[in-house]
Amino acid sequence: MKSSQVRWTRFRIVVVFCVFLLAWGGLIWRAASLQIHNRDQLVKVAEQEYLRNIKLIPVRGDIFDRNGEKLAVSLSVDSIYAEPIRIKDPAAMTNQLVRILDLDRGRILKKLSSKSYFVWVKRQVDPDESAAVRALNAKGLGFIKESKRFYPNFSLASHLLGFVGVDAQGLEGIEVAYDDYFRGEVAYMPVMRDALGRTFQDRLSKSRPSMKGDNLTLTIDRRIQFVVEKALNRAVREYNARSGICIVLRPRTGEVLAMAVAPGFNPNVYGQYPPKRWRNIALTDSFDPGSTLKIFLVAAALEEGVVKPFDRLDCGNGFMSIGSRVVHDSRGYGRLTVSNIVKYSSNIGAVKIGRRLGSDHFYTYLANFGFGSKTGIDLPGESFGLVRPCDKWTEVDAANIAFGQGISVTAIQMVAAMSALANDGLLMRPFVVSKITDPSGKIIKKFRPQVVRRVVSERTAREARRMLRMVVEEGGTGMLAEPEGYPAAGKTGTAQKLDKNTRSYSKTKFVSSFVGFMPYDDPELAVLVILDEPWPKFFGGVVAAPTFKEIGEKVLPLLNLAPRSRPSVMTSTLEKKRNSELERHFGLVGQVKAGFKPYQLNRKMAGQNS
Repeated sequence: MKSSQVRWTRFRIVVVFCVFLLAWGGLIWRAASLQIHNRDQLVKVAEQEYLRNIKLIPVRGDIFDRNGEKLAVSLSVDSIYAEPIRIKDPAAMTNQLVRILDLDRGRILKKLSSKSYFVWVKRQVDPDESAAVRALNAKGLGFIKESKRFYPNFSLASHLLGFVGVDAQGLEGIEVAYDDYFRGEVAYMPVMRDALGRTFQDRLSKSRPSMKGDNLTLTIDRRIQFVVEKALNRAVREYNARSGICIVLRPRTGEVLAMAVAPGFNPNVYGQYPPKRWRNIALTDSFDPGSTLKIFLVAAALEEGVVKPFDRLDCGNGFMSIGSRVVHDSRGYGRLTVSNIVKYSSNIGAVKIGRRLGSDHFYTYLANFGFGSKTGIDLPGESFGLVRPCDKWTEVDAANIAFGQGISVTAIQMVAAMSALANDGLLMRPFVVSKITDPSGKIIKKFRPQVVRRVVSERTAREARRMLRMVVEEGGTGMLAEPEGYPAAGKTGTAQKLDKNTRSYSKTKFVSSFVGFMPYDDPELAVLVILDEPWPKFFGGVVAAPTFKEIGEKVLPLLNLAPRSRPSVMTSTLEKKRNSELERHFGLVGQVKAGFKPYQLNRKMAGQNS
């Protein structure tokens, strides 16, 4: 009996042991399975419950001018977030935040009234706003350091630089063109959440650091850009112009030293301006060039040998009929040499040179000078302009185009084409970025001058330059363009604007321009000045040429170029004499005071000397 009880007891012990062994074995196997085989998957599930990564704005690289001056930098600023679940009175909190941060009340109240664990209140706030919110010492509000783009020179070169959005993505200008280089590696801030859903930062967990983006060094000279913008803004105000454009280019290299559009805007607060104000019209908009196109016609005719500089053409005493159309000159010229046709900007002379050259040859040279195609400048938004195929030109069209009407060009095309004449016939690709460096200063990419093509021979280019020199000498249409102590050369332009309502050229709206280079015998700078709709004075030689002069006198010394002779101080009497002589030449005073129509419109085949 005893032996049977002992056996039964042992049997039960063995059974219990086996049960426990199986149970523990199962638990150990399950634990091993969860902790080893399924670890990564379970960690992700757990992290989703208590851990969240907040994406922070990457630190963009800086922008420097050619001399190392900063044009755009990234600063560390506060961004404000809220934990709505911890806010007891969303309405009261909303009122305080709206008062300090100038936010939309309805939108913020909706955010703070939600059951979310994390919402942005306002990102990239200024120091005063941050200090005021911190002073509230309110539960449920927090601060995160983020990167904000800042332009220390405010509106300087704003159209060229562009700006970035709140997420640090480039939206305009250089910022968008080189966005892939600028954008650094994205940073993340880990945020933890407890069992009650309350969000907090774990002091032991570190934010993933961001890698700063690459830096850009531009061809732009901040000093020259400042001079150009000041002169252009003055001209726009003085002549009541709608807008203005000025580009300064190095003819031998294609480097853009300045590119200005007036009126400008402050990219630090770009949202305060209408979107049309952001547009870089030096690249995006095209215009009828007017008489500035005549020098390219003459250069083509010289290259083809159909005219010589001292050939004389009959300019019809100021009138020329083409069928039922009439072309006018501002003065009744008789026989003029080709050089004087450029100097006095005779429309009739240009038409006759165009006839000798032929439409097909002229069209070819316009294309070779870069009109009708993009220059390839490393900025976004460049347009082609408009040059219709020559097989679609009528006799009237060919005459119009000869003196710069019926063709549309961009500002960058015009200054690049003039640079080709200044550069002995070689057309260069304009560019604004000289090099890209990483955060340590190592050069990643360097940009060098690039020849696009030879447009005309060196001999033709120099002959064209000699004619352009005559334009700014006494009696020429651009004699107000000569900087004191620096011989210059260039061409004036005054083009009628197309009236969209009447579908004909306007009697009162003009695009006035001057494009040239200096010094004349050894060109260092090519400069284009354009004023859109100046009034009551509107001739390029009167409103744009003086701005060219002002820029030359202030910029050339910055390049360590001394005046050829000591600048003379021009008395106010002599200045008035030169202005009155130019106005008499154009008939400007009588036109403005008596309401005289400056010339018949395009449909009657009229032009206007510049």
